[in-house]
Amino acid sequence: MKKNSSALYSGYIIDGAKMDQTPARMLNECMTPGTEQYPDCCPGQTGDMIIDESTDPVPGSCRPDSLLIPEYMKQLSVLRTSFRRFKAGDPAFLTRLRIASAIIDSIWSEGHFRLDNLRLSLGWQWDGKAIGSMAAFYASAEAAAGYIYDLGAALEEYSYTEIQEEETEPAGNILNVSVTGTDSGRTGQAGTGIREEDEPDIPARDSEDIWLSDRRKCPDKAVDTARSILLYIPFDTCAHRLGSSLLEQITGTTGDISPEIRDPDYFIDCHEVVRELVEDGIIMSAETISDGGLLTAAYRLCRETGATIDVSGVISSYMENDIVKILFSEVPGALVQISENDSDYVDAQLLLQDIAYYPVGTPGRAGGKVEVVNGTRSGVAGILASLLNGQDFPEGED
Repeated sequence: MKKNSSALYSGYIIDGAKMDQTPARMLNECMTPGTEQYPDCCPGQTGDMIIDESTDPVPGSCRPDSLLIPEYMKQLSVLRTSFRRFKAGDPAFLTRLRIASAIIDSIWSEGHFRLDNLRLSLGWQWDGKAIGSMAAFYASAEAAAGYIYDLGAALEEYSYTEIQEEETEPAGNILNVSVTGTDSGRTGQAGTGIREEDEPDIPARDSEDIWLSDRRKCPDKAVDTARSILLYIPFDTCAHRLGSSLLEQITGTTGDISPEIRDPDYFIDCHEVVRELVEDGIIMSAETISDGGLLTAAYRLCRETGATIDVSGVISSYMENDIVKILFSEVPGALVQISENDSDYVDAQLLLQDIAYYPVGTPGRAGGKVEVVNGTRSGVAGILASLLNGQDFPEGED
Protein backbone atom coordinates (compact mmCIF):
# COMPACT_ATOMS: atom_id res chain seq x y z
CA MET A 1 0.00 0.00 0.00
CA LYS A 2 1.10 3.57 -0.48
CA LYS A 3 0.04 6.90 0.89
CA ASN A 4 -2.06 8.82 -1.59
CA SER A 5 -3.38 12.19 -0.47
CA SER A 6 -4.93 13.16 -3.80
CA ALA A 7 -8.24 11.56 -2.84
CA LEU A 8 -8.39 13.85 0.20
CA TYR A 9 -7.68 17.06 -1.65
CA SER A 10 -9.35 16.38 -5.01
CA GLY A 11 -12.66 17.74 -6.17
CA TYR A 12 -15.49 15.26 -6.72
CA ILE A 13 -18.26 14.88 -9.28
CA ILE A 14 -20.68 12.20 -8.06
CA ASP A 15 -23.77 11.14 -9.99
CA GLY A 16 -23.16 14.12 -12.29
CA ALA A 17 -23.17 16.70 -9.50
CA LYS A 18 -20.08 18.59 -8.35
CA MET A 19 -19.52 18.37 -4.60
CA ASP A 20 -19.05 21.67 -2.76
CA GLN A 21 -16.02 20.66 -0.66
CA THR A 22 -13.07 18.31 -0.78
CA PRO A 23 -12.87 15.58 1.88
CA ALA A 24 -9.93 17.41 3.48
CA ARG A 25 -11.88 20.65 3.86
CA MET A 26 -14.77 18.82 5.54
CA LEU A 27 -12.46 16.96 7.90
CA ASN A 28 -10.45 20.08 8.74
CA GLU A 29 -13.60 21.61 10.23
CA CYS A 30 -13.43 18.94 12.98
CA MET A 31 -9.83 19.69 13.94
CA THR A 32 -8.69 22.09 16.63
CA PRO A 33 -7.59 25.49 15.25
CA GLY A 34 -4.05 25.46 13.91
CA THR A 35 -3.91 21.71 13.30
CA GLU A 36 -5.66 21.56 9.92
CA GLN A 37 -4.04 19.30 7.33
CA TYR A 38 -3.18 20.55 3.86
CA PRO A 39 -0.95 19.14 1.11
CA ASP A 40 2.62 20.44 0.89
CA CYS A 41 1.95 22.20 -2.40
CA CYS A 42 -0.80 24.70 -2.99
CA PRO A 43 -2.28 24.63 0.54
CA GLY A 44 -6.02 24.79 0.55
CA GLN A 45 -6.36 24.11 -3.17
CA THR A 46 -7.95 21.06 -4.73
CA GLY A 47 -6.02 18.50 -6.73
CA ASP A 48 -7.45 16.33 -9.51
CA MET A 49 -11.14 15.94 -10.21
CA ILE A 50 -12.53 12.50 -9.35
CA ILE A 51 -15.66 11.42 -11.21
CA ASP A 52 -17.72 8.52 -9.90
CA GLU A 53 -21.24 7.34 -9.27
CA SER A 54 -22.81 5.93 -6.15
CA THR A 55 -23.87 2.30 -5.97
CA ASP A 56 -26.71 0.68 -4.11
CA PRO A 57 -26.87 -2.80 -2.56
CA VAL A 58 -28.55 -5.51 -4.58
CA PRO A 59 -32.24 -5.58 -3.67
CA GLY A 60 -33.47 -8.68 -1.87
CA SER A 61 -36.30 -10.03 0.20
CA CYS A 62 -34.86 -13.03 2.05
CA ARG A 63 -35.04 -12.55 5.81
CA PRO A 64 -32.93 -14.17 8.57
CA ASP A 65 -34.69 -16.97 10.47
CA SER A 66 -35.10 -16.65 14.26
CA LEU A 67 -34.77 -20.44 14.57
CA LEU A 68 -31.19 -20.11 13.32
CA ILE A 69 -30.04 -17.65 15.98
CA PRO A 70 -27.56 -20.14 17.56
CA GLU A 71 -26.05 -20.82 14.13
CA TYR A 72 -25.75 -17.11 13.38
CA MET A 73 -23.98 -16.59 16.69
CA LYS A 74 -21.58 -19.43 15.95
CA GLN A 75 -20.64 -17.90 12.60
CA LEU A 76 -20.26 -14.38 13.98
CA SER A 77 -18.10 -15.51 16.88
CA VAL A 78 -15.25 -16.53 14.58
CA LEU A 79 -15.24 -13.41 12.40
CA ARG A 80 -12.39 -10.91 12.71
CA THR A 81 -14.07 -7.50 12.86
CA SER A 82 -11.09 -5.29 13.68
CA PHE A 83 -10.51 -4.74 9.96
CA ARG A 84 -14.07 -4.84 8.77
CA ARG A 85 -14.40 -3.97 5.10
CA PHE A 86 -16.99 -1.58 3.76
CA LYS A 87 -19.61 -3.09 1.50
CA ALA A 88 -21.59 -1.29 -1.18
CA GLY A 89 -24.70 0.34 0.14
CA ASP A 90 -24.28 2.63 3.13
CA PRO A 91 -20.73 3.86 3.84
CA ALA A 92 -22.16 6.64 6.03
CA PHE A 93 -23.66 4.11 8.47
CA LEU A 94 -20.46 2.08 8.74
CA THR A 95 -18.42 5.25 9.24
CA ARG A 96 -20.60 6.44 12.12
CA LEU A 97 -20.53 2.93 13.59
CA ARG A 98 -16.71 2.84 13.53
CA ILE A 99 -16.48 6.26 15.22
CA ALA A 100 -19.17 5.50 17.80
CA SER A 101 -17.59 2.15 18.64
CA ALA A 102 -14.14 3.66 19.17
CA ILE A 103 -15.54 6.34 21.47
CA ILE A 104 -17.58 3.84 23.49
CA ASP A 105 -14.49 1.64 23.81
CA SER A 106 -12.72 4.56 25.49
CA ILE A 107 -15.41 4.72 28.19
CA TRP A 108 -14.04 1.57 29.82
CA SER A 109 -10.56 3.09 30.29
CA GLU A 110 -9.04 4.39 33.50
CA GLY A 111 -8.87 8.16 33.59
CA HIS A 112 -10.84 11.34 34.06
CA PHE A 113 -12.28 12.80 30.85
CA ARG A 114 -15.40 13.73 28.96
CA LEU A 115 -16.34 13.14 25.35
CA ASP A 116 -15.16 16.59 24.29
CA ASN A 117 -11.70 15.76 25.69
CA LEU A 118 -11.23 12.98 23.13
CA ARG A 119 -9.12 13.25 19.99
CA LEU A 120 -9.74 10.90 17.06
CA SER A 121 -7.43 9.64 14.33
CA LEU A 122 -8.99 8.34 11.12
CA GLY A 123 -7.22 6.25 8.52
CA TRP A 124 -8.87 5.11 5.29
CA GLN A 125 -7.34 2.15 3.44
CA TRP A 126 -9.11 2.21 0.13
CA ASP A 127 -9.32 0.30 -3.14
CA GLY A 128 -10.66 2.96 -5.46
CA LYS A 129 -10.69 1.04 -8.74
CA ALA A 130 -14.27 -0.26 -8.69
CA ILE A 131 -17.16 1.91 -9.78
CA GLY A 132 -18.74 3.50 -6.73
CA SER A 133 -15.69 3.11 -4.52
CA MET A 134 -14.58 6.74 -4.57
CA ALA A 135 -18.16 7.93 -4.17
CA ALA A 136 -18.29 5.70 -1.08
CA PHE A 137 -15.06 7.27 0.22
CA TYR A 138 -16.49 10.76 -0.21
CA ALA A 139 -19.69 9.73 1.62
CA SER A 140 -17.59 8.21 4.40
CA ALA A 141 -15.49 11.36 4.83
CA GLU A 142 -18.62 13.53 4.81
CA ALA A 143 -20.32 11.35 7.43
CA ALA A 144 -17.19 11.31 9.61
CA ALA A 145 -16.82 15.08 9.55
CA GLY A 146 -20.46 15.71 10.38
CA TYR A 147 -20.69 13.11 13.14
CA ILE A 148 -17.46 14.08 14.91
CA TYR A 149 -18.40 17.75 14.78
CA ASP A 150 -21.86 17.08 16.22
CA LEU A 151 -20.43 14.88 18.98
CA GLY A 152 -18.11 17.66 20.12
CA ALA A 153 -14.98 15.54 19.76
CA ALA A 154 -12.06 16.60 17.59
CA LEU A 155 -9.88 15.14 14.89
CA GLU A 156 -6.19 14.87 15.65
CA GLU A 157 -5.17 13.51 12.24
CA TYR A 158 -6.51 11.71 9.19
CA SER A 159 -4.97 9.85 6.27
CA TYR A 160 -5.82 8.05 3.04
CA THR A 161 -3.88 5.00 1.82
CA GLU A 162 -4.53 3.53 -1.60
CA ILE A 163 -4.53 -0.27 -1.83
CA GLN A 164 -2.45 -1.44 -4.78
CA GLU A 165 -3.26 -4.33 -7.10
CA GLU A 166 -0.07 -6.18 -6.22
CA GLU A 167 -0.98 -6.38 -2.54
CA THR A 168 -1.56 -9.95 -1.35
CA GLU A 169 -4.28 -9.00 1.11
CA PRO A 170 -7.86 -9.05 -0.19
CA ALA A 171 -8.91 -5.78 -1.75
CA GLY A 172 -11.41 -3.87 0.28
CA ASN A 173 -12.18 -0.58 1.93
CA ILE A 174 -11.39 -0.08 5.61
CA LEU A 175 -11.68 2.81 8.05
CA ASN A 176 -9.48 2.60 11.14
CA VAL A 177 -10.43 4.83 14.10
CA SER A 178 -8.33 5.36 17.22
CA VAL A 179 -8.98 7.57 20.24
CA THR A 180 -6.59 9.48 22.49
CA GLY A 181 -7.07 12.13 25.16
CA THR A 182 -6.51 15.85 25.03
CA ASP A 183 -3.17 17.17 26.28
CA SER A 184 -4.81 18.94 29.23
CA GLY A 185 -3.65 18.04 32.74
CA ARG A 186 -1.10 15.40 33.72
CA THR A 187 -0.27 12.85 31.04
CA GLY A 188 1.95 9.83 30.63
CA GLN A 189 3.59 11.28 27.56
CA ALA A 190 3.70 14.98 26.81
CA GLY A 191 0.98 15.96 24.40
CA THR A 192 -0.69 12.52 24.18
CA GLY A 193 -3.15 12.56 27.04
CA ILE A 194 -2.45 8.83 27.55
CA ARG A 195 -0.75 7.35 30.59
CA GLU A 196 1.77 4.59 30.21
CA GLU A 197 0.74 1.20 31.61
CA ASP A 198 3.50 1.21 34.22
CA GLU A 199 2.85 4.79 35.39
CA PRO A 200 1.33 5.00 38.89
CA ASP A 201 -2.33 5.91 39.04
CA ILE A 202 -2.85 9.39 40.42
CA PRO A 203 -6.39 10.29 41.45
CA ALA A 204 -7.86 13.25 39.63
CA ARG A 205 -7.57 16.40 41.74
CA ASP A 206 -10.17 18.48 39.99
CA SER A 207 -12.20 18.76 36.81
CA GLU A 208 -9.25 20.24 34.92
CA ASP A 209 -7.03 17.21 35.56
CA ILE A 210 -7.87 15.40 32.33
CA TRP A 211 -6.22 12.09 31.52
CA LEU A 212 -6.88 8.84 29.71
CA SER A 213 -5.10 5.55 30.33
CA ASP A 214 -4.50 2.64 27.98
CA ARG A 215 -5.71 0.30 30.74
CA ARG A 216 -9.31 -0.67 31.42
CA LYS A 217 -11.14 0.55 34.51
CA CYS A 218 -13.64 -2.31 34.37
CA PRO A 219 -13.00 -5.79 32.95
CA ASP A 220 -14.32 -7.11 29.66
CA LYS A 221 -15.34 -10.42 31.26
CA ALA A 222 -18.49 -10.77 33.35
CA VAL A 223 -18.17 -11.54 37.05
CA ASP A 224 -19.74 -14.90 37.88
CA THR A 225 -22.38 -13.87 40.39
CA ALA A 226 -26.13 -14.37 40.38
CA ARG A 227 -26.64 -11.09 42.30
CA SER A 228 -25.94 -8.92 39.27
CA ILE A 229 -27.80 -7.60 36.25
CA LEU A 230 -26.87 -7.14 32.59
CA LEU A 231 -28.12 -3.83 31.20
CA TYR A 232 -28.40 -3.03 27.50
CA ILE A 233 -27.91 0.69 26.82
CA PRO A 234 -28.26 1.76 23.16
CA PHE A 235 -26.39 5.00 22.45
CA ASP A 236 -28.76 6.11 19.69
CA THR A 237 -32.54 6.34 19.40
CA CYS A 238 -32.69 4.81 15.91
CA ALA A 239 -34.68 1.68 15.11
CA HIS A 240 -33.01 -1.73 14.93
CA ARG A 241 -32.31 -2.66 11.32
CA LEU A 242 -30.06 -5.27 9.71
CA GLY A 243 -28.90 -3.41 6.62
CA SER A 244 -25.09 -3.44 6.15
CA SER A 245 -24.71 -5.63 9.25
CA LEU A 246 -22.37 -8.58 9.71
CA LEU A 247 -25.42 -10.82 9.95
CA GLU A 248 -26.52 -9.65 6.53
CA GLN A 249 -23.01 -10.40 5.28
CA ILE A 250 -22.79 -13.97 6.58
CA THR A 251 -26.35 -14.93 5.57
CA GLY A 252 -26.37 -13.20 2.21
CA THR A 253 -29.72 -11.63 3.01
CA THR A 254 -30.47 -8.14 1.74
CA GLY A 255 -33.37 -5.76 1.54
CA ASP A 256 -33.28 -4.07 4.96
CA ILE A 257 -32.09 -0.52 5.49
CA SER A 258 -29.21 0.39 7.82
CA PRO A 259 -29.76 1.88 11.29
CA GLU A 260 -29.87 5.67 11.06
CA ILE A 261 -27.23 6.69 13.60
CA ARG A 262 -28.13 10.38 13.69
CA ASP A 263 -28.73 11.40 17.31
CA PRO A 264 -25.41 12.81 18.58
CA ASP A 265 -27.03 14.69 21.48
CA TYR A 266 -28.43 11.44 22.86
CA PHE A 267 -25.04 9.77 22.37
CA ILE A 268 -23.39 12.56 24.39
CA ASP A 269 -25.85 12.06 27.27
CA CYS A 270 -25.28 8.30 27.26
CA HIS A 271 -21.51 8.76 27.21
CA GLU A 272 -21.59 11.19 30.13
CA VAL A 273 -23.72 9.02 32.42
CA VAL A 274 -22.06 5.69 31.64
CA ARG A 275 -18.60 7.23 31.96
CA GLU A 276 -19.49 8.56 35.43
CA LEU A 277 -20.70 5.10 36.44
CA VAL A 278 -17.37 3.65 35.30
CA GLU A 279 -15.33 6.24 37.20
CA ASP A 280 -17.41 5.62 40.33
CA GLY A 281 -16.74 1.88 40.13
CA ILE A 282 -20.42 1.01 39.72
CA ILE A 283 -19.97 -1.01 36.53
CA MET A 284 -18.57 -4.47 37.25
CA SER A 285 -17.83 -5.38 33.62
CA ALA A 286 -18.74 -4.01 30.22
CA GLU A 287 -18.62 -4.63 26.49
CA THR A 288 -19.15 -2.27 23.55
CA ILE A 289 -22.06 -3.15 21.27
CA SER A 290 -20.95 -2.71 17.70
CA ASP A 291 -20.11 -5.30 15.04
CA GLY A 292 -22.52 -8.22 15.31
CA GLY A 293 -24.93 -6.42 17.62
CA LEU A 294 -26.18 -7.08 21.14
CA LEU A 295 -25.95 -10.88 21.14
CA THR A 296 -22.35 -10.81 19.90
CA ALA A 297 -21.45 -8.43 22.74
CA ALA A 298 -23.19 -10.73 25.25
CA TYR A 299 -21.27 -13.70 23.88
CA ARG A 300 -17.96 -11.87 24.35
CA LEU A 301 -18.79 -10.50 27.80
CA CYS A 302 -20.18 -13.77 29.17
CA ARG A 303 -17.85 -16.13 27.34
CA GLU A 304 -16.72 -17.69 30.63
CA THR A 305 -19.78 -17.32 32.86
CA GLY A 306 -22.54 -17.90 30.34
CA ALA A 307 -25.87 -16.05 30.50
CA THR A 308 -29.52 -16.22 29.57
CA ILE A 309 -30.44 -13.20 27.47
CA ASP A 310 -34.06 -11.98 27.51
CA VAL A 311 -34.81 -9.08 25.14
CA SER A 312 -38.59 -9.01 25.65
CA GLY A 313 -38.37 -5.54 27.20
CA VAL A 314 -36.46 -4.23 24.19
CA ILE A 315 -38.97 -5.79 21.79
CA SER A 316 -41.88 -4.18 23.65
CA SER A 317 -40.32 -0.74 23.92
CA TYR A 318 -39.33 -0.56 20.27
CA MET A 319 -42.53 -2.31 19.14
CA GLU A 320 -40.29 -4.54 17.03
CA ASN A 321 -41.55 -8.09 16.55
CA ASP A 322 -38.42 -9.42 14.85
CA ILE A 323 -36.12 -10.69 17.61
CA VAL A 324 -33.32 -11.19 15.08
CA LYS A 325 -33.19 -7.43 14.48
CA ILE A 326 -32.95 -6.71 18.19
CA LEU A 327 -30.15 -9.23 18.69
CA PHE A 328 -28.01 -8.51 15.63
CA SER A 329 -28.73 -4.93 14.56
CA GLU A 330 -25.58 -2.84 14.90
CA VAL A 331 -26.94 0.11 16.85
CA PRO A 332 -23.91 1.33 18.87
CA GLY A 333 -24.29 0.92 22.59
CA ALA A 334 -23.08 -0.76 25.76
CA LEU A 335 -23.76 -3.99 27.61
CA VAL A 336 -22.84 -3.51 31.28
CA GLN A 337 -22.96 -5.64 34.40
CA ILE A 338 -23.99 -4.01 37.68
CA SER A 339 -24.63 -5.33 41.17
CA GLU A 340 -28.23 -5.72 42.31
CA ASN A 341 -27.33 -3.47 45.25
CA ASP A 342 -26.57 -0.61 42.82
CA SER A 343 -29.64 -1.08 40.62
CA ASP A 344 -31.73 1.68 42.23
CA TYR A 345 -28.87 4.18 41.92
CA VAL A 346 -28.25 3.26 38.28
CA ASP A 347 -31.96 3.47 37.52
CA ALA A 348 -32.07 6.99 38.92
CA GLN A 349 -28.98 8.17 37.01
CA LEU A 350 -30.17 6.84 33.67
CA LEU A 351 -33.81 7.91 33.98
CA LEU A 352 -32.72 11.37 35.16
CA GLN A 353 -31.10 11.91 31.76
CA ASP A 354 -33.95 10.20 29.85
CA ILE A 355 -31.64 7.39 28.79
CA ALA A 356 -33.34 4.16 27.78
CA TYR A 357 -31.90 0.96 29.24
CA TYR A 358 -33.00 -2.64 29.42
CA PRO A 359 -32.27 -5.45 31.91
CA VAL A 360 -31.51 -8.37 29.61
CA GLY A 361 -30.16 -11.10 31.87
CA THR A 362 -27.82 -12.29 34.59
CA PRO A 363 -24.40 -13.90 34.12
CA GLY A 364 -23.65 -17.20 35.78
CA ARG A 365 -24.71 -20.17 33.69
CA ALA A 366 -22.34 -23.14 34.00
CA GLY A 367 -20.27 -24.01 30.95
CA GLY A 368 -20.24 -20.54 29.45
CA LYS A 369 -23.33 -21.09 27.32
CA VAL A 370 -25.20 -17.98 26.17
CA GLU A 371 -28.88 -18.64 25.46
CA VAL A 372 -31.70 -16.40 24.26
CA VAL A 373 -35.22 -16.46 25.69
CA ASN A 374 -38.22 -14.23 25.08
CA GLY A 375 -40.17 -13.74 28.30
CA THR A 376 -42.81 -11.26 29.41
CA ARG A 377 -42.56 -7.52 29.26
CA SER A 378 -40.46 -5.96 32.01
CA GLY A 379 -41.90 -3.45 34.46
CA VAL A 380 -39.92 -0.48 33.12
CA ALA A 381 -40.57 -1.24 29.46
CA GLY A 382 -43.50 1.16 29.30
CA ILE A 383 -41.42 4.03 30.65
CA LEU A 384 -38.67 3.31 28.16
CA ALA A 385 -41.14 3.13 25.31
CA SER A 386 -42.42 6.59 26.20
CA LEU A 387 -38.87 7.94 26.26
CA LEU A 388 -38.13 6.53 22.82
CA ASN A 389 -41.39 7.68 21.28
CA GLY A 390 -41.40 11.13 22.91
CA GLN A 391 -44.73 10.47 24.62
CA ASP A 392 -45.89 11.69 27.99
CA PHE A 393 -46.12 8.93 30.57
CA PRO A 394 -48.88 9.15 33.19
CA GLU A 395 -47.53 10.33 36.50
CA GLY A 396 -47.27 7.63 39.14
CA GLU A 397 -47.59 4.74 36.65
CA ASP A 398 -44.73 2.24 36.26
